[in-house]
Amino acid sequence: MTRLLLLTDADVGRLVGSAESVDVVEKAFADFGLGRATMPPKVYLDFPLQRGDLRVMPAAVGVRFAGVKLINSHELNPQKGLPSVIGTYVLFSQETGAPLCLMAATKLTAIRTGAASGVATRHLSRAGSSTLGLVGAGVQAGYQFEAVAGERPISEVLVWGPANDLGRRDAFLEVIRARHSQVQFVATMSVEEAAGADVICTTTPSRAPLFAADAVRPGTHINAVGADGPGKQELDPDLLKTARVIVDERHQAVHGGEINVAISGGRLGEADIAGTLSDVVNGSVQGRVDEDEITVFDSTGLAIQDIAVAILAYERALESSIGSFIDL
Repeated sequence: MTRLLLLTDADVGRLVGSAESVDVVEKAFADFGLGRATMPPKVYLDFPLQRGDLRVMPAAVGVRFAGVKLINSHELNPQKGLPSVIGTYVLFSQETGAPLCLMAATKLTAIRTGAASGVATRHLSRAGSSTLGLVGAGVQAGYQFEAVAGERPISEVLVWGPANDLGRRDAFLEVIRARHSQVQFVATMSVEEAAGADVICTTTPSRAPLFAADAVRPGTHINAVGADGPGKQELDPDLLKTARVIVDERHQAVHGGEINVAISGGRLGEADIAGTLSDVVNGSVQGRVDEDEITVFDSTGLAIQDIAVAILAYERALESSIGSFIDL
């Protein structure tokens, strides 16, 4: 009889967070770069009429665990009272192939996405960065703040949301101000104001640049998170052309990351990619070259991030007796 541990979204949220997941996600990038992790290509099942898709993301690390995430991206879901991203994760034993844990992966995805930006911020931003611009005030914005603030002395956060959705921005501010009273959170009506921060995190489903290249100051680091499919873009191609661009994975970035539109339109070439985050973590590619350059991390989301956080949640659940078991 196989015993399967069940973890809800609330359980995962109790067990792990973005800031504390940065180290395990950094190690996952290192392992992937050194050939100690396996990650087959992400599989997409598109639903164009519903403006969404279903993605299958397998990975294996070390010799103990393998896993697969099933996750959607439906940009109209918030209008139906549902998250735009809903996921499920299954963790397996490599030794037996048996499933060990079934966990909700909506929060896991948000946590690991924030953690990847934390890794990039650790390696690419200036050490004294103290202001953060959140371009987009949805669910992911809080995880981006948590991870970035865990890496840099952030004292002021400039929060921008689209004019047709200010209610979401204001709700986000109310919650995050209550949790982090030591940080000043400022609502901005101008996206350019948020783009003037030391570190910028963009988390929108935009299909057009949100601000001009000259809105970004020298020395800024940008975590470009929102573009996760062909045709999506948040940054000005002129900005990408002059910035030092680091991607999480080349193929995914070229075909569906922040750089996909600039590359398909001939404004950027694959040779303009400075390297991957694995390269930077492992030291084979330099991260920030000087204090004045602008760095961009193109985050498309990798299965190695998911399994790293899933293992952490699973092991902590066993230690703290969180979750429930069923016999299959």
